[in-house]
This record gives sequence, C-alpha cells and structure tokens, in this order.
Amino acid sequence: MKKLISLLLAASFACFNLSTIARADSAATELFQKYLGNGRIGEADEQLLALTTKATNNADAQLGLGLVRSARAFEKLSQSLYRYGFGSKSDGYEMFLGRGASEVAKNFNPEPITYEQFRGILTTFVADLDSADKALAAVGDKPAKLKVDLSVTRFDWNGDGQVGPEDHFGLAISDHNEDGKAKPFIVGFDTADAKWLQGYCNLMMAVAKAWLSHDFSESWNGSFSVVFPKAVSTMADANGKGSEDYTMFGVNKAQADDIADFVTLIHTMRWPVADKVMWSEVRDHLKKVIVLNRETWALIDKETDDDHEWLPGPKQKSGVLPSFDVTPERIQVWLGVLSQFEAALDGKILIPHWRFDKGINLAKVFDDPKPFDFVLWVTGPAAVPYLQDGPAMSSGEWNQITSIFEGNFASYAFYFN
Repeated sequence: MKKLISLLLAASFACFNLSTIARADSAATELFQKYLGNGRIGEADEQLLALTTKATNNADAQLGLGLVRSARAFEKLSQSLYRYGFGSKSDGYEMFLGRGASEVAKNFNPEPITYEQFRGILTTFVADLDSADKALAAVGDKPAKLKVDLSVTRFDWNGDGQVGPEDHFGLAISDHNEDGKAKPFIVGFDTADAKWLQGYCNLMMAVAKAWLSHDFSESWNGSFSVVFPKAVSTMADANGKGSEDYTMFGVNKAQADDIADFVTLIHTMRWPVADKVMWSEVRDHLKKVIVLNRETWALIDKETDDDHEWLPGPKQKSGVLPSFDVTPERIQVWLGVLSQFEAALDGKILIPHWRFDKGINLAKVFDDPKPFDFVLWVTGPAAVPYLQDGPAMSSGEWNQITSIFEGNFASYAFYFN
C-alpha cells in the first residue's frame, strides 16, 4: 500500500521522458527535455499552456498540462503544510500513527498559522485541482500517449526553491541498482489515465470541500495545535509551557498536551454546515468520480496496445504494478460497487448503521444537512433524522465483494479510483 500511494503521487509529479514520445512535435520535445527531472513544474505549466493554445488538437500536450497541474496542486499543498509544521509532532507516536509517521517531512521551525489561513490553503488546493480537472477534461476521448520515467521525478516539497537530493521523489518508488541509483520506472500514460487522474482530482476536491463547507473553528481553537505546533488559537494563548520535568502517568507536559488536544478534537467534532451549496457540491464531485471511472474502464477495454500500462485491462500484461491482478471479474465487481455507491448518493439504496434496523438515506444528508457530530454518528443519534425503511447493502454482500479481491479491497479501491 505504501508503495502504491507513492506511485500515485509520483504519477502526478511525473517528468517526461521525451526520447520515447514519438507522437510529440519538436516543440513539445524541446519543452519536455528542458524540464526533465528538474522539478520546476510551475514553469512547465506556463510552457505547456502556451503549447496547447497554439495547437488545440495536441492531445499529448494537453495530457501533459493536466499531469503538471495535478502535480502542482499537490506540490503547493505540500509546501504550505511544511511551512506551518504539519506532522512535526509525530515523533514518539509511531505506535499509534504507524511507522510512516516517522517518515513525514518535518519542519521544526514552523510559522504560526490561523484558522483563516488553513481554510485558505484548502481553498487554493480546490482551485488548483479544478484547474487540473479542466486541463484533463480537454483531452476528451482523443488518442494521447506520454511515456514517463517516474524514477527521475523531483519536486520542491518544502518550498525552499531548491531541488536537491532530498527532492528526488523517484528514489522512493523505484528499484535500485547495486550502486544505489534508481532503475528506470517507465509508465505509458494515455487517454484512459487522463480520465483516471481527473477522477482523483474530483475526489480530492470532494474531501477539501467537505471541510470548507463546515465551520470547524471550535475544534481549531481547542485542539489543532496537535496538528500544527504554532496554530494560533484561544487554547494556545491560554496554555502555559509548564515545567520541563513535569510528568503525569508517565508522560511529559508536551505529550500530555497532545493527548488532551486529541481528546478535545474528538469532543468538538460537532461542526455546523456553513455553506450548504458547497456541501451539495461534495456529492456532485463524488458522482463525477463515478462517471469518470466508468469512462476510464470503457476506454481501457478498447485499447489494443500493451505498453507499460498504468491501469491495465485484463488483456494487457505490461502493467507497471504487477502485484495487482486486474481481472474481468474484479472490474465488473468494482463497477457494481460504484453503481451501488451512486444509488446511495441518490437515496435509492440506504446505508446500514450497526445500531438500527432501518438504513440511512445519504441523499437527505446532503439535502438537509445537520451539524456533523462525529461521536453521535458513531453512536447513532445523529443518524436518526435520516433513517427510513428500504433496501440496503447487507454484510453478506459486502463480504462477497471483498472475497473477490482476496481481502485486499481497500488497496484495489485506492488503485482503481
């Protein structure tokens, strides 16, 4: 799963291996060679936009623009989170957060951040993803193909303006030679992959808008210093540093603060809806993900090549992730899951809750939103206004689905989008 996540990110941060792009014109070749592995994707965006404007039928360049803009969205998000020290407190909590917590890029000299600034980061992320979504949508169903070597991928994740060895993201995803150098990791992105990445852009927009559509200022003021060390909040202003040798139940003052903040975060997750229109857009994005996923698999089914496929069909054997066995049965089951999720978003199928015989009408959750209360959703009271009789997915059906993916449904879902 860890390598899959890295590869999915690298797909967005891909730098283009132009010697294998037979379809690109000389201008595109010169452009791609200039930015091969230098990590300056912001500059590549400007050049690619000019290229697509000059030749609107250049689907390869349009696909490249979509990849670059997707990459830029995540790079800018990474830079902002690093600037304010996101994840810097993960040391000492690996037993709870997993080993990956120790590998988060940490900034131990972060800047203060306000609630409004954090919302601004999310707003910018949505705008950048929307720009990428539009660029990828312009590819349409036109044939497009870009060969990329993900082993050379670099991006300026900390925003220091330098692209050094620490920015060589490709080293994390590629196999290595005996000398420690990364082996080439070639991927042939095509039209279907443009739909796939467009789907991920919409999925991330749904997540960000779910946050932005709610007022979570109470949680911010009470607990977000556990996420951002210098979060500007009422609790941060009131809380003293305490004695360095202070301990309680075997933990020091800083650790006790973090535990208290985490408990406070859970307790204050009772966020009112601040923007009903944006909350409705969350459902729109999720439904668009489903439509794009269907289009992705329809295009894959029509492919006749077999060339380093990012997302291969059952007839294609040159997939870049051989550990994922893409079979006709798994594709059909996945498409069936999407249809059920779509029906749930429309209120035609109900979502089961462990405590009730009736099911939850998810459509009403979007049409008539109440404050989001995490604890009350888990325990049941928050679900009561949305309960009704009707068909709902049973645990037996879900167990049958997961068995087809040999207990690895989550990884396939992350891969398939």
